[in-house]
Amino acid sequence: MADRLDIGCGPAKPQGFDGLDRFEYPGVDYVHDLDSGGPWPIEDNRYTFVRAIHVIEHVRDLRQFFSEIHRIARHDAVVLIETPHFSARNSWADPTHVHHLSVSFCEPFLRGYLGPQFPRFKLVRSEIKFGGFLLTWPGRLLCLLLGQESYEKHFTWMFPASSIIVELQVIKEAEG
Repeated sequence: MADRLDIGCGPAKPQGFDGLDRFEYPGVDYVHDLDSGGPWPIEDNRYTFVRAIHVIEHVRDLRQFFSEIHRIARHDAVVLIETPHFSARNSWADPTHVHHLSVSFCEPFLRGYLGPQFPRFKLVRSEIKFGGFLLTWPGRLLCLLLGQESYEKHFTWMFPASSIIVELQVIKEAEG
């Protein structure tokens, strides 16, 4: 077993990763529906790296999602999440998406009002990604010059982004 987990790996699990998916594709190590409400079939403190690429927008209970990631990850583990940006057409085109997220979607539970209800993570980086260069250069430039928050507040519908990448670090209290 690897020390890296790909959540929602589907039939194309990356080499060197364990895979978790709701469907029993070949190569999936853990079959589990993330919306089942139950614990994931993975032992505590198992992984040093967890990735969820285009998964979080499908998950109804984000508190449960992040609680389970926190449980199965080791202290200082890296969590990499990629999701469609709320301005992207593909965020809205898929009827199974239950969340349409901004680059600051982690703020309420990292430092905000939901913080006490969520396990501890540290934001390492967040990034707004744009599609092909030709028609997206104004959005890229505005995001670079004004910052991600100003871009989202004032220009996102004129110059849509494609996705968001967030990297978190798992913080666990030292055991006595």
